[in-house]
Amino acid sequence: MMPTVTTFRDPLEAPLRKLSVDLIKTYKHINEVYYAKKKKRSNNQVIEENGLHKKEKKNLNDGYDDENHDYIVRPGEIWLERYTIDCLIGKGSFGQVVKAFDHLDGEYVAIKIIKNKRPFLSQAQIEVRLLELMNQQDMDNNGYIVTLKRHFTFRNHLCLVFELLSYNLYDLLRNTNFRGVSLNLTRKFALQLLSALLFLSQPELSILHCDLKPENILLVNPKRSAIKIVDFGSSCQIGQRLYQYIQSRFYRSPEVLLGIPYDMAIDMWSLGCILVEMHTGEPLFSGTNEFDQMMKIVEVLGIPPAHILEQGTKTKRFFDRLPDNTWIPRKSKDRRYRSPGTRKLHDILGVDIGGPGGRRAGEPNHSVSDYIKFKELVQQMLEYDPKRRILPFNALQSNFFKRVPDETSNVNHPTTTATNNNNNNNPLSNLNSNSSPNLDPSLRYRHLIETVQPPNLWQPTDSFMPGIPRPYPAQQTANTNSSIYLTNSYPTDSIDLAAPTEFQSTNSYYPSQRTHTSPSGTTFPPLFTYVPQNFNHHLSSTIDDNSLLIQNPSLT
Repeated sequence: MMPTVTTFRDPLEAPLRKLSVDLIKTYKHINEVYYAKKKKRSNNQVIEENGLHKKEKKNLNDGYDDENHDYIVRPGEIWLERYTIDCLIGKGSFGQVVKAFDHLDGEYVAIKIIKNKRPFLSQAQIEVRLLELMNQQDMDNNGYIVTLKRHFTFRNHLCLVFELLSYNLYDLLRNTNFRGVSLNLTRKFALQLLSALLFLSQPELSILHCDLKPENILLVNPKRSAIKIVDFGSSCQIGQRLYQYIQSRFYRSPEVLLGIPYDMAIDMWSLGCILVEMHTGEPLFSGTNEFDQMMKIVEVLGIPPAHILEQGTKTKRFFDRLPDNTWIPRKSKDRRYRSPGTRKLHDILGVDIGGPGGRRAGEPNHSVSDYIKFKELVQQMLEYDPKRRILPFNALQSNFFKRVPDETSNVNHPTTTATNNNNNNNPLSNLNSNSSPNLDPSLRYRHLIETVQPPNLWQPTDSFMPGIPRPYPAQQTANTNSSIYLTNSYPTDSIDLAAPTEFQSTNSYYPSQRTHTSPSGTTFPPLFTYVPQNFNHHLSSTIDDNSLLIQNPSLT
């Protein structure tokens, strides 16, 4: 009889040891087994879903749409026996933009193709209504707003036909290697954009753009300084339901960040940020999230007034209230910030040293006086209190747009006197006189600065939206019997802040373009971004102060 052999368990495998001394190893092993199985299940699921997508892809809108409900663009395709599709020139949250040739009108156009999904369609219909309203009020094409030529439905996609514009201001900045454009060119852009905001604020419109940024401001011609605002997909009118998550983060106003009812003043805040960026080459407030954004604003402008903070529904995300009712910024675990108000706008603009980084020292029209005027205007645009933030009308009368005799130089300022309207030395005199978008903005809105009434200017009338107070107290203009109205604040009716809707949840397409992100992580890339392969060839030089191309991009 064979003796019984007793086999003892390896002491290292004893349950007691595994649950005591080797507890960490035990948990680690359990995790490895669990996640290995989970990964295997996930991979199998992805393979199955990919197979389903391939089958479904053929059936999306009879094969005309991709999995994102975007129309599959086919160059050379002819639509409605009128439009020949050339190429895709932009892709964004609401759809795509293609360049097409209109055989009926004999010109190239930009067609915005909305996603084939109801939430996107509903928002696009609002955009169409607002664009048609703006274009009706801007029959002379003086409002610096993109022209909607027409719209139609093609294969279940709403299509908006726009005039074909050129590069956006972010492209222009990139072409300067982010060193910024000259103060003179910044001034020209400011004149046009303020005129656009004035146009949008007239009682018949009362439209908020809600996403003003360099990507949504396009050059009419790559060799000229005329610009137009595009992408009204997030826009709305005062008195309508507005959304909580609006504006690209870098250009988001304090009232939106804090959760305070907002109005048209949010676009003025965005404009102040844009003007600084166009000259310095860098975003003024480049937050990585909403908290970081607010703290970067506080570094420059200090802590918002208590009466502003007390109104905000989201104030406690950014600030703590002390027992004496004063407010301080909340501490961040991720990074340290400069003390409130210590990063001065004066230093950012390089007022005393010849511009940002001293790069403009010695250049004409970049004196300390010029920079002080620019800084004063921007400060009024970046006022925390929207009721005190400068209005477009008042901003157009800023000293930044005026020349005094002792500041003359070899470059004329665009706001020339009425007697010099036909002067051949006018900076924009070489532009196409038959195309109103290319005209000097001061020629159309000089009455806002010199109280001279031009003949073809739109005027506010006595027709006001129901429930909206008259936005301008009367002020009589010179040499006219009509009245132009001013105000100390924008209409401030209470506004219903609605939660984001489904159309705001979408895929991002161009990671190379800057996007803004909502708290839920949704990205909103620019829609009208046109960056062809030969961009540097066309803009190898940038726009100079005479609206002509020059050879050295660093000088603009």
